[in-house]
Amino acid sequence: MAFDDDSFMDDDFDVNELVSRFEDMVRQQQSYYFDADELNVIVEHYLQQDNIKRANLAADIAIKFHPNNPMIQIIKAKKLLANSHAKEALSTLKNAAVDREDADYQITLGSCYSELHEHKKAINAYMKAVKAFEYKECEDLFNFIAIEYENLGDYENALNYHIKGLNRKIDIDNQYFEIRNCYSMLNRLEDALDFFKKEIDLDPYSAPAWMALGSCYIRIGDLDSAVEQFEYVLAIDPHNSKAYIDIATAYNETGRFSQTLEIVTEAIRYQACPPLLYCLYGEAHAKLGDMAEAMRNYKKAMKLDENLPEAYAGIGFLLSDENNPKSAIKFLKHAHTLSPYNTDYMFVMAEEYNKLDEYDKALKIVNEILSLNPYDENAYITMMECYILKDDVENAFSSIDRGLNILGNNAPLLYRKAFLHFAENENESGLLTLETALEIDYDGHIEFLNFDAENLTNNASIMELIEEYRIKNKK
Repeated sequence: MAFDDDSFMDDDFDVNELVSRFEDMVRQQQSYYFDADELNVIVEHYLQQDNIKRANLAADIAIKFHPNNPMIQIIKAKKLLANSHAKEALSTLKNAAVDREDADYQITLGSCYSELHEHKKAINAYMKAVKAFEYKECEDLFNFIAIEYENLGDYENALNYHIKGLNRKIDIDNQYFEIRNCYSMLNRLEDALDFFKKEIDLDPYSAPAWMALGSCYIRIGDLDSAVEQFEYVLAIDPHNSKAYIDIATAYNETGRFSQTLEIVTEAIRYQACPPLLYCLYGEAHAKLGDMAEAMRNYKKAMKLDENLPEAYAGIGFLLSDENNPKSAIKFLKHAHTLSPYNTDYMFVMAEEYNKLDEYDKALKIVNEILSLNPYDENAYITMMECYILKDDVENAFSSIDRGLNILGNNAPLLYRKAFLHFAENENESGLLTLETALEIDYDGHIEFLNFDAENLTNNASIMELIEEYRIKNKK
């Protein structure tokens, strides 16, 4: 972790001039003189740029020409840390004969502890660096401290330090993301709305602040308000592709597919249409029944970015709708390879394998979903359905019980367990299970009856129990 501000170095150093001289030396394959402090500045600059190769070169030159300078131990530690040798870097620092209160030493020490997941020690080191700077111009350090608190799950302190570390001149999008995430983890999204509204009051033309406010509305499920904020972003910057993407996503999620077509057309006019936007365009066309245009846009997105999982998944979904499971699986598999944690693709793959009567392959995918998220009720439901298709009622029951063991009394799972009991003519067990489900979620009985409307509605005991709970719930 490099300190993201050259100003922490001695003001006498002109970083750009030093780096330019160093680059000239490398280019000319000559040997210029740099003292140890100058080389430390150069190393730090390259670490900020994530140019590990150049940082290593500068560090090697420093070690070669200034072996006895105390600064060299810090430079060695930085080199080790940059090359993923945090333990060795920490050992080097602990054995270094340098000023332990020096800010550069403490920042490097904090970075070592951070890499080693010793977050409390990292915070302690960064705080000592803050003290060395006399609490002035420490925004980056405050953000480092905030991240360590996030790693500890202390989102209250993380939020406080992220706000302390706000630097609106650089990388504000990422800073707003972290602040928004902390508010979300603390279940304080209303406070997040207030915070970003105040940020907008400070700078009404801040597109990142409007974007952050819109994202907060998305998190509370107010998509209409979110779209309104993103429209303000486009008023400020009509070329902001992220705003177009978020608006189109919101329109698709609320079924306003014609409006998706309009906003994407506008994005194309402003030449702000990244590949993902063509996928959203394709999805809208598909939902409106124009499969050919949908396919054309998914292929265009794929051509623009051959590693875009949404493009392959979109084509897979189209092929699924066309009842072409073999081809659908081929595209969905590739989407899954590119985005292995997206369970939406995996659920559709499982459905396609079921269409081909390849139930074991479907079950393998469901188990993979559960390894990613054991709290996904839909995975247990899909597993149950696979076993029903295999005529394996015992394992269908086991699938539901497995979910109930993890999720507790989950109404959708209980309704399905009740259905299995009734299908097996286990009327008493079915009624007991159904009653538990009705107590948790009375309205869920509507979907339950649709599992097998003819047989379930003709069961007088079932209908009497549902009527009892209708009266109880005053429906």
